Amino acid sequence: VDPLLGLEAAVREAFRTMDRDGSGSLSTQEVYEGLNSVGIAVAVEEVEKMVAAADTDGVDGVSEGELLTMMRDVAEGKGVMRTAFRQGGAWLPGFIAQPLVALLEFIGRLDDKQDRKLQGKVRPYDMREASGEMLELRGKLSQLVLDNDAVWKREENRREQIRTALERAKKETSGATDRGDLVSKLSQTESPGIILGPYFLLCWILDVLFTNRPIQRFWFLENVARMPYLSYSTMLAYYEVLGWWRASSDVRLIHFAEEWNEVQHLKIMEALGGDRLWLDRFLARHAAVFYYIILNHAWLISPSAAYNFSELIEFHAVDTYGEFLDANEELLKSMPAPQEAIDYYESDDLFLFDEFQTGREPSTRRPRVNSLYDVFMNIRDDELEHVKTMFECQTAEVQIMSPNSRKQRVEKQTASR
Repeated sequence: VDPLLGLEAAVREAFRTMDRDGSGSLSTQEVYEGLNSVGIAVAVEEVEKMVAAADTDGVDGVSEGELLTMMRDVAEGKGVMRTAFRQGGAWLPGFIAQPLVALLEFIGRLDDKQDRKLQGKVRPYDMREASGEMLELRGKLSQLVLDNDAVWKREENRREQIRTALERAKKETSGATDRGDLVSKLSQTESPGIILGPYFLLCWILDVLFTNRPIQRFWFLENVARMPYLSYSTMLAYYEVLGWWRASSDVRLIHFAEEWNEVQHLKIMEALGGDRLWLDRFLARHAAVFYYIILNHAWLISPSAAYNFSELIEFHAVDTYGEFLDANEELLKSMPAPQEAIDYYESDDLFLFDEFQTGREPSTRRPRVNSLYDVFMNIRDDELEHVKTMFECQTAEVQIMSPNSRKQRVEKQTASR
């Protein structure tokens, strides 16, 4: 299914809806009223710039063909690239930006062609659908916000709370021979500068690339978030090749369950249209490969350091989703959940869902999905469970067992008494 064919139909219907005087062209006022009628709040000044950019012949407003050309460019990522590289602006000089944009456009067309072969399903929030319901959902999605500064403030507050609690606990146990299990474990997981540096750089890049694009940011994050667990599984597989399978098999199952959970998050973000721009897909896929290779080497040098970095990333995800939920609570509660989320969280088989939550007993967490707010709340809670598991991977004094394996062992011990 060619997504641009669906785009063409949607644009033509949108054009007919906005062209209220039947003149065959759109004025600034018609575009402004059309966008606001579906909940896309935009200033008149921005609409004027949009119309000026689309009206290539400069005659009588925007024709249907001009609107379709502009929307094709946006769908293929050209608008995003030109904004990101700011041709002739502060980031890159024009003589560098122009050929770079052209090269990325060429690569993007190849990437998009491949994606068309793989995509065939209609998504619950599919942007290609031109029905009134889809337009309303698109309008609501465009109103979702995420304040980068608020996320950082939330993270700083969390870090300060942990530091304060740790210092207080250290003072309370300073005279004791045993410093306390929790204090000891928290001390083990304090992140050194060599870990914090790359972490802050990664977060800053995300802030720059995905300002005012929360769903795209989440899709990018979930795409990359699978890589640590794939990497750890790869390295643990080497243990098994060397004959150390008893030390790795259960942990590898946990990491597989973690990766499977991130895949479900990724499917949900795709259902929301997070992967629509090929440039986002291009960046996410190449970042994922690079991240995977780096983590393999990091784990080879120090498994604890690799787990610590993942703990930082997962904690950042908890803070990001938490801020997103607080900032958009009312709007998210008014939107339906994608079918992908319902199929996952309300499945009859939640064995793998239990397996990655090493801090819980199986079957003790069963989320419900009644709205998009519930979906993001469940994802946030999933990320917090990942944090707990990464913490345990760094601090466990004995081999970690998956929740279901631990439950089976307890049941056998109880039965044998």
